Amino acid sequence: MSNAESNTSNEANYVIVAGAAAVQSGAAPVLRDIADRTGIGIFNTWGAKGLFPWNHPAHLGTIGLQERDVELAGLAEFDMVVLCGVSDDELDRAALTAAGVTWRNVMPVDLGDERLPGRTSPTPRPPLYDQLAAVCQPLYADDTTPLNPARAAADLAALLPDNGLVAADVGRVGFWLGRTFPTSTLGSVQLPVRPVAGFAVTQALMARRTGRFGIAVLDAIDEVSQSVIDRAKDLLIEVWSADGPQTSPDQRKQAILDAHGAGGVHVLQLGVRFAAIDALVAVGGAPRWGA
Repeated sequence: MSNAESNTSNEANYVIVAGAAAVQSGAAPVLRDIADRTGIGIFNTWGAKGLFPWNHPAHLGTIGLQERDVELAGLAEFDMVVLCGVSDDELDRAALTAAGVTWRNVMPVDLGDERLPGRTSPTPRPPLYDQLAAVCQPLYADDTTPLNPARAAADLAALLPDNGLVAADVGRVGFWLGRTFPTSTLGSVQLPVRPVAGFAVTQALMARRTGRFGIAVLDAIDEVSQSVIDRAKDLLIEVWSADGPQTSPDQRKQAILDAHGAGGVHVLQLGVRFAAIDALVAVGGAPRWGA
């Protein structure tokens, strides 16, 4: 049953997509209040992960990372898609229009004044959520080595303390964290909306300078990231590669905790089975970033 069919005939069928700017502007409490009051569900881009815990009824999934995301989200079935703090880097407006999506922009500062129609029941979760979850759940449970990237991401999420964060750059690792990192706290995973050299290591460094647990997860160490590493006194990095060491989940967890506790600069290597992307591509199409 489509979202439109599940709604009553006289009820306006709205949905919200929240982007990075909505979070950065402090609109997260307003978005949560709207979801509670109206029953309207909310998609987040990868720049707004953690707006809701992954299993919250209002959370409809992370959108914008694969070529079929808009289709699987059923955006064209809604009477109105409200874009709040979403840049063209996250969801291209021309592509939305071409896909038959009726949308409008709302500035985060104006969101609280929007009169959005209430629903008699919460927005049902779309195939984007359910079909991708069906692919990811077996990957999360798979502890064979080299680890698949979804398991590697989930284990990081489970390892984080309440104020901790994982950061990645645009690229293969960034895609996997954006797609499969189970979020429970806003800000627990930091991803840029567009390529920014040294983003991940800078975010991890800033976290550690303020006494927080922070780890940068990279495909490789580029020149800018290396320059940050060279100047750092306390920095934790994990590099995922196809030819890295085949480490069990428990061994990897202990290595991260030991490095964190020791302080200083640590670059850990992890072998990852990136071929697991085939299962995601079969559902959602090609990834936005190389995977």
